[in-house]
Amino acid sequence: MKIIFKRNELVNIVNTIQKAVVAKSVMPILECIKIEAHNDGQVIITANNLDLCTEYTASCNVIEAGSIAISSKMFGEIVRRFANEDVLVEVNDYNNVMFLKSGKSEFNIQGLNASDYPAIPEVDEYYKFSVKQNVLKRMIRKTIYAISQNESRKPILTGSLFDINTGVLTVVSTDGFRIAKIQSTVDSSLQDIKFVVPGIALKEILKVLDDSEDKVEVVISKRHVKFCFDNYIIVSRLLEGDYINYAPIFNTPNSIVVNINTRTFIDSLERAALIINDDALAKAEKVPVRLNIENDMIYITCSTGKGKINDTVDAHKIGDNIEIGFNHRYLLEALKSCEEEEVKMQMSNPKGACFIESVEENDYINMILPVRLYEN
Repeated sequence: MKIIFKRNELVNIVNTIQKAVVAKSVMPILECIKIEAHNDGQVIITANNLDLCTEYTASCNVIEAGSIAISSKMFGEIVRRFANEDVLVEVNDYNNVMFLKSGKSEFNIQGLNASDYPAIPEVDEYYKFSVKQNVLKRMIRKTIYAISQNESRKPILTGSLFDINTGVLTVVSTDGFRIAKIQSTVDSSLQDIKFVVPGIALKEILKVLDDSEDKVEVVISKRHVKFCFDNYIIVSRLLEGDYINYAPIFNTPNSIVVNINTRTFIDSLERAALIINDDALAKAEKVPVRLNIENDMIYITCSTGKGKINDTVDAHKIGDNIEIGFNHRYLLEALKSCEEEEVKMQMSNPKGACFIESVEENDYINMILPVRLYEN
């Protein structure tokens, strides 16, 4: 195998692809990426950790076809440190030694036989739909923060639910304490389906999606999902199990509605976070911020062993006054995901769920459970 790469393009490819590589594995082949060159000038670079597979196809100057599995870490570190000149990649097919040259720098690296590299999973299509890249990117970005990070508690919640019903795609994420939900119309002719994509796969997809209206083709089999767009193919296993029944949660009637400037509210909460984050005990115990909403004002307080903050934010309230507490990080992440100038909070009592959405967005909503408050 003999290929000439543009250095910057190769660095970008490797930076994206190697996210799917296992850092340490009992199977050394899983610590590798596979490089496969074809006589038509197409080079396919693959990373596969058996749960997530990313494949990128590039057009290069292929002098001689061939393939190799090479240490992702070593290969990536070398090409990133090359000067901005073309990179020659040459492989000895008899001993799987890769020769790398760029400018005056030369390396020889021992590789492995590409035939031993795990194949990209076969996705036997029984369902397929397409969605615009910018739409999918927005849907993932606005919900991924609420995915559970605790695999032992309820593994199904470490992914996002994709729910297509009557032609509308709903993406839902929850960790049991908050929920983020977004909807978009896809195709009214589609049959209904539900599947759960792991958060780790969605993070990688989010990094390479762009803001274009080009289509992403999504193919689902019983155990895998495949995302095809631009030069990428990303295949992930699906999470198995029953996701929560989210629909009734968002039908809860609320008697209190509060409209607030999003940026002003975020700034105030970030000031309160300084008090919490400076106190290790308060941070570990998730000391809440206290919101006392009276008339058209929100009084924000927080007290820890390191200090106390009192802050005030203007608001417009309909309904009764209320005092309610929240995990400041959950509240901040929900507010930042709205991305609009004004946010609307809806609730009924200090123990009930709080619903947060942008005033101008009617396709996206968050739910956060409050924290029990104790007397200061």
